[in-house]
Amino acid sequence: MKRKNKLFTIAGIFCIFLISEQCIAEEKLVIISPHWEGVKIEIEDAFKKYYKKLKNSDIKIEWIDQGGSSDDLKYVESLFKKNPESTGIDIFFGGGLDPYLRLKEEGFLIPFRVSEKILKEIPPFCNGIPNYDKDYTWYGIVLSSFGILCNKKVLEFIKASVPKKWNDLTLPTYYGWVGVSDPRHSGSMHMMFEIILQSNGWEKGWETIIGIIANSTSVPASASQSAKDTAIGQNAISLCIDSYALAQIEVNGVENMCFVLPEHQTVINPDCAGILKGAPNLENAKIFIEFLLTDECQRLWMYPKGSEGGPKKYSLNRLAIKPSVYENNPIATVNPYKEKLEFSFDFKLASQRWALVNDLAGVFAIDCAPLARKAYKRVLEGKCDRGKFFSICVKQKQQDELIKNWKDPVFRNKKLSQFLKCSIEKYKACLSGK
Repeated sequence: MKRKNKLFTIAGIFCIFLISEQCIAEEKLVIISPHWEGVKIEIEDAFKKYYKKLKNSDIKIEWIDQGGSSDDLKYVESLFKKNPESTGIDIFFGGGLDPYLRLKEEGFLIPFRVSEKILKEIPPFCNGIPNYDKDYTWYGIVLSSFGILCNKKVLEFIKASVPKKWNDLTLPTYYGWVGVSDPRHSGSMHMMFEIILQSNGWEKGWETIIGIIANSTSVPASASQSAKDTAIGQNAISLCIDSYALAQIEVNGVENMCFVLPEHQTVINPDCAGILKGAPNLENAKIFIEFLLTDECQRLWMYPKGSEGGPKKYSLNRLAIKPSVYENNPIATVNPYKEKLEFSFDFKLASQRWALVNDLAGVFAIDCAPLARKAYKRVLEGKCDRGKFFSICVKQKQQDELIKNWKDPVFRNKKLSQFLKCSIEKYKACLSGK
């Protein structure tokens, strides 16, 4: 009998152990994010400590990334298409602002109002651009600026000056030395293409984008790759978000590299986070959003690694959303709340034509980039008419119709086929001297 009691006791303890383990395993968070590995490591480490202190429990984070914010967005949309109620993912984290405008429009984000204390510490706007959604479906976590990363040594080698505007990147002196990536995979590159279009207008904007691609060495999927290629001297200059640029400058030194914000042709916008509809770990998702907006987390983005209150292994090189964090920053940095930008960016338009701009960049130049480069060389040599090279088969007045019907796969594929054929014929005509 005693032996049986002992066995029951042991079995009971074992069951309790299993139940406890199961409960611990249930504390989980699933995040889809295009943020680089350093961000994920530093944020996860800090959040686990924050969560332990708050809940006296451990939590496991599962990270998902499809290769960039554009790809992450398409992945989430495809999951909602399969199951309109839930993707099995809790949070979309990073990728700028445009993905959140689109996700909200599609009804894929749920509102969550953070504490009044946090809201009071975040201005509703920075240079006229919202820092968080008025319906609280997304929050800016950090701020991003967009510009041109330059390798000073390579520019000196090719006898070229530091560019000041986006269309400088189309100049003959930079032929074969420009870094650009594919906006269909990179949200930051998409944002720069949209900025170029809005700051220059439709016709001139596409002329600039096509000229940049024609001046490029390659068009990788990742925007970080273009920045790395510029750092090692494969490119002289590249379109770049501030975080990638500052990371390369930190490693290679200000004497070798610099980052330029095109005058009156850029914006500072929030890089956001939001809770997805049907989040399986909703309470943990809410805790994570509030954590991202604490002073403790905000300092991680700006402070150098190893500094008090800063990250442990990786400098994240981002601009905090909370103005108070700039006051005691151990390193000098730009304060976006004190910058005055003379460029009004239309986020509604940007959101409406997200997919259209990406696809047009593909058929106008990226998908036939080798041909475009050869044809552009003929233009620079005076052997092909410049106007013919930069002509596009989509006029601005057609934009509304295209936006309206772009989600129709039959319509979209038919138009893309027509536009690509038009671009290829144009470049071939330049090469043949017609």
